[in-house]
Amino acid sequence: MTSGLHSHPEVPDGITPRERPPEPPSGSLAPVPAWAPLAALVSAFVVATLAYLLIAAGVEAGGGNVTAGGPPGLVISATLVQDIALIAAAFLFAGIWARGVTPATFGLRSTRLGPAIGWTLLTWAAFFALTAIYIAAVGEPDQQELTRDLAEEESLAALVGYGVLLAFVAPLTEELFFRGFVFGVLRERVGVVGGALATGVVFGLVHVAGSPIETVGVLVILGVLLCALYQRTGSILPCIALHALNNAISFAVTKDIPVGGAIVLVLGSAAAAVAVGAAVMQRSAAPQTP
Repeated sequence: MTSGLHSHPEVPDGITPRERPPEPPSGSLAPVPAWAPLAALVSAFVVATLAYLLIAAGVEAGGGNVTAGGPPGLVISATLVQDIALIAAAFLFAGIWARGVTPATFGLRSTRLGPAIGWTLLTWAAFFALTAIYIAAVGEPDQQELTRDLAEEESLAALVGYGVLLAFVAPLTEELFFRGFVFGVLRERVGVVGGALATGVVFGLVHVAGSPIETVGVLVILGVLLCALYQRTGSILPCIALHALNNAISFAVTKDIPVGGAIVLVLGSAAAAVAVGAAVMQRSAAPQTP
């Protein structure tokens, strides 16, 4: 072939073909459509509902009585299935469009400790300040249904289960899904501000069952601020820590745990959740030996 021949026969001579845009790097959520997180969320909730019905049927078949709210074991089991389904849905739906999806794709990355602690504390302070302004405007919200159940629960096994679920499992799974996946996709489509606002609204609305509408507003504030924390630090590890701190404090206050025990619970929950997240991050980043 001579140098004078056109290398693109489908393009007329004399016209320079338009360069194709580069493909997104491996692990990028840029190719994922904006509706995919909603589809993933609905899929996870469908799985959780089916799990609840199956477990409830098993309880009743064994002679148990499934009340309106369900016994603690049923609620904890179904919620755990839901959290696992959220993680599975994030990887499944992201993997349909994106290449090389790993935990790092959803923000499980290392970050500098000093700035991460500083930004986490600043975010926490902003949450308290904005929540105070919000409550002054709309009034003190009623207790959530789960909070009332916790206050009345006396079974040690049930309380341990609720504590692990709320202060350890939920911060890990919800941060990976909502900040890592939902916000990770939406900021590529509608920008950081729009993505944070949309993610915060979705985060608040998924907790609407059993929650007063005023409480949903508080959760929207928290959801938006956690997106900002992720954007600033480049990692969801600080978000996991703050989420665990917030949930553990709520648990300790609800059960009126003494100060010493509350400090151990709060700091232990945050440390354990971050440690597990960091372990997953390091394991996924380690080179695979044949």
